[in-house]
Amino acid sequence: MSRALVFFLLIFLLGTSGCGSGSETVRDRGTSHVYQTGYPEVLARVTSFFDVEDNPVVVLNLELPHNNLVFRTIDGQRKAAVELSVQYRKLGVTAEGDVTGTLRENIDIIPSEGPERFRTLIERVRPVNPGTYQLEVRVRDRSSNKASQVVLQVEVPDPERPEPTLSDIRVALLGEGETRNITSYLIPASHDSLRFELFVARSDDSLPVELRMRLIEFRSDTAPARAMGHLPVSSGSIQFRGIDFSDQTELASQRRTLDTETGPILIEYSFPRPEAGNYRLEITLETTGPDGQTEETVRFRDFAMVSPGFPDVRTVREMAEPLVYLMRERDFRNMMRMSDPDSIRREIDRFWLRDMNPRQAREQIERFYTRVEEANRLFSTFKEGWKTDMGLVYILLGPPVYVESSIDAMIWHYSHNRMDPRTVIIFERARVTSNSWPFQHYILSRNRFYQSIELEAIGNWTSGRMPMLN
Repeated sequence: MSRALVFFLLIFLLGTSGCGSGSETVRDRGTSHVYQTGYPEVLARVTSFFDVEDNPVVVLNLELPHNNLVFRTIDGQRKAAVELSVQYRKLGVTAEGDVTGTLRENIDIIPSEGPERFRTLIERVRPVNPGTYQLEVRVRDRSSNKASQVVLQVEVPDPERPEPTLSDIRVALLGEGETRNITSYLIPASHDSLRFELFVARSDDSLPVELRMRLIEFRSDTAPARAMGHLPVSSGSIQFRGIDFSDQTELASQRRTLDTETGPILIEYSFPRPEAGNYRLEITLETTGPDGQTEETVRFRDFAMVSPGFPDVRTVREMAEPLVYLMRERDFRNMMRMSDPDSIRREIDRFWLRDMNPRQAREQIERFYTRVEEANRLFSTFKEGWKTDMGLVYILLGPPVYVESSIDAMIWHYSHNRMDPRTVIIFERARVTSNSWPFQHYILSRNRFYQSIELEAIGNWTSGRMPMLN
């Protein structure tokens, strides 16, 4: 049996839920992401917005990383050929919904020399009528004939509705005259600032409307995974919980009263890029009726700030950080205190060449950072995938022979001998009680005998041997 571990990652779907009388809460976590080894990787996001003529539109943003596409050189130019097809279906009309439009086009992907040279960003805008829509998005690599598909859903507000409503929140990175629309929960710290945009749809000005904004930071675990042989974490620790939604810090707030403005009203908020961590932009729309009763609509956009090149490893510091799993603690701590990139690079080279010749070192470096990038694509949750427990095990030991899963656990087998505890790695799913929790958070069931497994794997990595458990 092949040692390939096939994962389908389809997370961060936009969710909605209603609260008690007089209020409505919509939680928006950003993206749908599908990743399967050998198939096109797709990050997709759909939002409801309004065009320059105040007509409702559906905006589809796609991010296609280049790592899984087949590139060929044609007439001296390196390019990949993909087919994009989108089916727009309005729900609620019939049981299956009515198809209101289709899009099919062939796209040549040509790597650029700019900051987006490792991915291609695509935006498609379609005018629609108000209602709920489902988009079936399919991306096919025309060279390999392999395709990835994702299904998205979006609510398009009615600008003629008597009660004011909120559109989706759109996020973009801004810096040096460049704007990059964000499709994911995890936002790379590659630009100087963040911009959030949304519309308030208001058909008349007879009722007062107040708009409140808060930018909140949650206490969260952003540290690399602890050693495999350490003591288990307690259920009350931040390592177990991942994010503590009850422990929050308000970073910014703003109030705005809408008096005479009507129609779709564009609202913008911009902030300097925050540090690594987990955040929420919370928008509250409060209306007061003729009887003096107030109603609130609350929309959230949760997000996390991660390393600039995420999910790839591009900078010297991004290369240094995962070495926490291989280096002696003192050496790693001294390296990370350095601020000069050239000094950090020399320390990285010194580490890899300590017990290997240059050829072995090159092979191990390529293998190690390939695993780091794969872990980012496979296991990212509220932090980068390489920092998770599954990322740690995947990087050190590689993909398992096979996987068993249940409601509360996932077991990775590195041998067909199910009785050997050295080749059985158990992860337990953390049960976190929160309506805001969108992740499958698995924690390694740490055990003292894992320490020898970890030390053996580190020895393999640093001596030029193939890092495998069996």
